[in-house]
Amino acid sequence: MIRKRQLLINAMVSVGQVIVTGAVYFILYRFLLDTLGPLEFGVWALVLATTSVAGIANLGLATSAVKFVSQYLARDDRQRVALVIQTAVLSVARFLAAVAVAVYPLLRRLLGVLIDEPAQLPPAVMILPYALASFLLTSVAGVFQSSIDGFQRMDLRGMILMGTTIAYLGLCLLMVPSYGLIGLAWAQVIQASLLVLVLWGTLKYLLKPLPLVPWRWRGDVLREILIYSLNVQFMSVSRLLLDPVTKGLMSKFGGLSALAFFEFANRMVVQLRALIVTAHTAVIPTIADLQERNPKLIRELYRKSVQLLVFLVLLILPFLIGLTPYISRFWIGRYEPVFVTLAWLLLGGWFLNTVTNAAYFANLGIGRLRGNVVGFLITGVLNVVLGTVLGATFGSIGVVLGFVIALVIGSFSIAWAYHREHDIRVYDLLQQESGILGLACIVGCAAMLGLYYGLSNVGLWPLAGLAVCTYGALVVGPAWKHPVRRLLSDWAGTLRGG
Repeated sequence: MIRKRQLLINAMVSVGQVIVTGAVYFILYRFLLDTLGPLEFGVWALVLATTSVAGIANLGLATSAVKFVSQYLARDDRQRVALVIQTAVLSVARFLAAVAVAVYPLLRRLLGVLIDEPAQLPPAVMILPYALASFLLTSVAGVFQSSIDGFQRMDLRGMILMGTTIAYLGLCLLMVPSYGLIGLAWAQVIQASLLVLVLWGTLKYLLKPLPLVPWRWRGDVLREILIYSLNVQFMSVSRLLLDPVTKGLMSKFGGLSALAFFEFANRMVVQLRALIVTAHTAVIPTIADLQERNPKLIRELYRKSVQLLVFLVLLILPFLIGLTPYISRFWIGRYEPVFVTLAWLLLGGWFLNTVTNAAYFANLGIGRLRGNVVGFLITGVLNVVLGTVLGATFGSIGVVLGFVIALVIGSFSIAWAYHREHDIRVYDLLQQESGILGLACIVGCAAMLGLYYGLSNVGLWPLAGLAVCTYGALVVGPAWKHPVRRLLSDWAGTLRGG
């Protein structure tokens, strides 16, 4: 039986976490842009992207912990769960520390290649060690987060992340005005350290057999996890061909200022998309549990997941496209054409990707990762090729266009492979009401953009309020009549009923 109440609580807290994180980064990015300027902001974004190459060394163990913790909890083997967590975190810490030391000289050289503004290279090199330390600590915290998810307690994980994110904002507001870019680096290391300590304490609360400090490492446990996690790691390596490569190409073909606005646009889009995706990740441990107890329910859960994602994407994507010019004026302080164009492209790519997430997460929960691996590989290779070719031709816009094309093709290849393996027809997932809702949302988006560009002499807030009300008036009817809306009402009743 699906633990529906806990699943809904996890989803709600996850959405709350995304909202809090989004609000924090909304404030933080504007503060950093005003305090550091676009060039140093771009340096920070580029250094963080380059240090992520050290993630090759985590062997997929952080992401894999959720499956094995869920699996052994379902078998009521808590001692094995404790061994899985300790083995995973000790392996990640050792491997990442060794790789961080090894790649440091290479990353210094890479920054010299990617940064065309000579004056910005010394600050980038200065914060590189702190970025690596922060990445190491965050990766260790990732094992703990994944383990908590395995207990199906995303609510606890979400509250911890909300607290540490708010603490990070406070540290930045305190340290960046006095110390600049190095103050930002210090704030990240402190936040990551705090996250590790609190997450480990939470795991100790959930699992009494855990020691005060992780120390038990078992080779047989590592081998078992690696059979699964190396496929996950292959996806992680493929991800290195996405965000880090895209930011490197942005710096090369568009400059650090263009990279800064890309970071703004990408943060906005990914954070808004996370309102959907983070809640949906709650199904991974549920699917892993069902795989052990009642595999037949997975197909029905998948069908409802796809229909829910389509409903949300149809409702939210056109609204965000229409709202982007208003966000530019409010967040950046002016209408910034580069930001708006990049945001539109990223919104289209990431939200189309979201529709395929049901297949991606189902594969993770079941443990059959071939489709995910192939999809990520397609996305990564296409991103390098298209980003380089289109970036050299069209600059920063071409880089992002290449990324979006690669993302959409790779994502839909995952869904296609899942449907083929499980004999699922797309027709069985479609709902007639979605077509009506989609048409209403497109008209609403056009109305929002028409108001912005046609009434530019009107104040921002009255104009934005009118745009939002217009969109809402056009879509509320089709959204209310949609069967997924009734499904959401049933779930809300389950949550209230306990």
